[in-house]
Amino acid sequence: MHRYQPRIHLVKIREGGGPITDLSREQHRTFVFPETVFTAVTAYQNQLITKLKIDSNPFAKGFRDSSRLTDFDR
Repeated sequence: MHRYQPRIHLVKIREGGGPITDLSREQHRTFVFPETVFTAVTAYQNQLITKLKIDSNPFAKGFRDSSRLTDFDR
């Protein structure tokens, strides 16, 4: 599991624009909101839960066992 805290960075655009390569050299403010802290599960110990998550995720096609797919899914 990993703990995350989103941050918002506002950077003032310089005259002439151009890409920002070093944030410390730019005029900027960072805002942190403690109420947005969350913990994400990155791995499951229970293999049945892992299988359920893979089967329920439309973007996890590469993790599915092809022998369990129907002809329509293939």
